Amino acid sequence: MTPERRDRRERGNADSRRAPRRLVLLTVAALVLQLPFALWVALQAETAPSASTVRIGAAVVSPALFFLMARWAGPRVAALAALTLLDILVWAAVSPSISIGGIDHGPGNGPWGERGPWAPALAGEELTPFYAAFLFSVVAAMARGRQLWAIASAAGVWAGSLLLGPVLGIDWSVGRVVSATMGLAIAVGIGAFVRRRRELGRQAEAEQQARHAEVIQAERLRIARDLHDVLGHALSQINVQAGVGEHLIDRDPAQARSALAAIRELSRTGLNEVRTVLHTMRSDTGTPAAPGSAPFAPVHGIDDVPALVARLAGSTEIRLNDRRSTDATGAPEKPGQSTDAAAFRIIQEALTNISRHAQADTAQITIERRAGRLQVTISDDGTGMSTSAEGAGILGMRERAKLLGGTLGIASAGEGGTVVSVDLPWSADDADAPAAPEPPGTPETPGDEAQA
Repeated sequence: MTPERRDRRERGNADSRRAPRRLVLLTVAALVLQLPFALWVALQAETAPSASTVRIGAAVVSPALFFLMARWAGPRVAALAALTLLDILVWAAVSPSISIGGIDHGPGNGPWGERGPWAPALAGEELTPFYAAFLFSVVAAMARGRQLWAIASAAGVWAGSLLLGPVLGIDWSVGRVVSATMGLAIAVGIGAFVRRRRELGRQAEAEQQARHAEVIQAERLRIARDLHDVLGHALSQINVQAGVGEHLIDRDPAQARSALAAIRELSRTGLNEVRTVLHTMRSDTGTPAAPGSAPFAPVHGIDDVPALVARLAGSTEIRLNDRRSTDATGAPEKPGQSTDAAAFRIIQEALTNISRHAQADTAQITIERRAGRLQVTISDDGTGMSTSAEGAGILGMRERAKLLGGTLGIASAGEGGTVVSVDLPWSADDADAPAAPEPPGTPETPGDEAQA
């Protein structure tokens, strides 16, 4: 199981564990907020038993519905809205105005009633419990994407009370209407806020996972390029030298021994470079190199091209034309580290393809700096390229150039050979410098040389 999938599963398990606890806590909270109040009011108010039964029943049934219908957020909020509306209308319709502490409390005795603010609505139709289960269900429905159910249910309770109240002889006070409107609006707003937070969280998580996947893919491509360049080149030359040794072992033992020595050197160099790639992959772990271990191969650059050409000397004559300027000590100017390493790997892959596929008599490498860019051209007089698909080698060359903001063009003139043109920024600061255009007629599907 991949790490990102394991993380998603762990987060899902954590959410699934929290959801039942949250549901139980909200159910208990709704019961505590509603039932004691309903019992107290039923005992204090001299009203019809049916009204007390409805009020106490609503206080008990609404938390039960909230808990049992948790999987159906839309129908749950609608059912609780109907139960809430029933309790409001029945209680207000059949409850008489009663006197508590010598003060009458009736429809007009609310905060905006005729008897002033010291006559709070504690009885009659003005007596309103906190419908916690219904309000909780409104918030939950909004948060879970059932906005239509939530808004329609809240509007149904509000409009039903206003429209059916006069029919039942109920005259709601202004304070009652305003407080009910504000309570429903606040519940809807809280639900919308929670949903928005969840959507932003899911969006941020999706973007993070996408970035993580891009990083993983880029790292895989880098590893594939490095291993192909290192192993492909070493194994290709080992194969050539092994063929030479096999052919000369009887006629020229001394030359055969030289081929075997070259194989040993190529194996050692290739092994060190593979170890360097692996060390780079693990460099973020902070693990030091083991004592007494073999030194890692240095990162190759353009200055190592002459040694590369010397190792590849064989049936194909390779000429190097290094046109870089030199300093006072005679050392050629050096591009940025990333450009230096990429240019070497591209030259290495191009020469490996020439030695394996081109059947060329001569090849030439030209290196020069031009207008803040590194220009490299590798040409040969071999058999050219067919129209088969690009192989991993050519793809790796293109990717190396593209990652640095450069270009790579391949032109083949059939029997006239192949030309690989590379344009790279001289350093990271020159990445925005205009690149040289690719040669016209660059084929998109290289052939024999792309098989590496």
